[in-house]
Amino acid sequence: MTTIVSDEKPVTAPTSRMLKWVVSGIAIVMSLYHMQVVAFGPPEAVIFRGTHLMFALALVFLLYPSRRDGGISWRALDFTLLFAGLAFVLHIFVTYEAFTNRIIYIDDLTVWDQIFSVVAVVVILEGTRRVIGWALPITALCFLVYAAIFTQVKLPVLMEQIYLSTEGIFGSTLGVSASYVMLFVIFGAFMEKSGTGQLFMDFAMSITGHSAGGPGKVAVVSSSLFGTVSGSAVANVMVDGPITIPLMKRTGFRPPFAAAVESVASTGGQLMPPIMGAAAFVMAEFLSVPYAQVALWAVVPALLYYVAVFFAVHFEAKRYCSWAIRRRCARWSARCPACRWRCCARPRVPASPGARSPKLSRRARATPCPWPWPAPARASSSAA
Repeated sequence: MTTIVSDEKPVTAPTSRMLKWVVSGIAIVMSLYHMQVVAFGPPEAVIFRGTHLMFALALVFLLYPSRRDGGISWRALDFTLLFAGLAFVLHIFVTYEAFTNRIIYIDDLTVWDQIFSVVAVVVILEGTRRVIGWALPITALCFLVYAAIFTQVKLPVLMEQIYLSTEGIFGSTLGVSASYVMLFVIFGAFMEKSGTGQLFMDFAMSITGHSAGGPGKVAVVSSSLFGTVSGSAVANVMVDGPITIPLMKRTGFRPPFAAAVESVASTGGQLMPPIMGAAAFVMAEFLSVPYAQVALWAVVPALLYYVAVFFAVHFEAKRYCSWAIRRRCARWSARCPACRWRCCARPRVPASPGARSPKLSRRARATPCPWPWPAPARASSSAA
């Protein structure tokens, strides 16, 4: 099991011991800062959101390098972007008195304000590209080009709105991330490390593991359960993926389908109340309704979502004959039917259209388990 989990390590894992200590230190300080804010109240909105953004940018450019196998020149680019990201936030902190006293859209921007507004846009777009790809940065660039060229908005006004107001980078979306999302991320990480994720895995295994396509159904059920306390697709993948994806592949699921099941089931974790994804908090903020109301509205769609994924896994298992997970008795015995692997009555390769699907023989049903777990210690002959 340790080998399989190590094979599924995330690509963002630090490559050196020094980098691991630095990333761990930043993450710990970030967590303590947000917990201190919860205990004693937040500072001014821009200060609070800017501090949260600095922590996030530091982690992004340390965990997502330009090239993982690049040399010192590529690492220098990462640190340049990191210091640029810290600089445009610290510029507001240093000139905070002028920032609060200026009249927006009336007072002219200084040269440094214009420089750092451009730097802020470039750094934010690059950090977003490294984490989630090109889709969102290209969309944002399209809107920026449209606002700068095809509207009557002047460029200094656009720069001021993006950088020096609470309607751009330091807007309500960043406020939701700093005030709510970060706290639930910390809570989800605590639940994961405390063993709650494994509890959900074991519970899902006991319910659906013995049926056809059991590993895929385990991924669906465990992701739905863990989504209720994490609200994060990434946390779901990190808890379930290292176990369920190799298990699905070794028990008959096609590798693309195994990856798809885990990704789709984990993404649904953002829809499961009571703790949902960041979009739910933003939705509550924009609609001016309580978050509990948004969570209540999401109950039925979330359940229908997982029911659909569950049946998709079931039909795929029946089609390609995915093995079920072995049930283990308290006293393991080779003669006990519950201790053997079971397979569905269809072959692994679907029959041609119009042809009858041959049933598996008794010998085929007794095929040894494809999952290389060590067999538990056999009971004594008297106990058997």
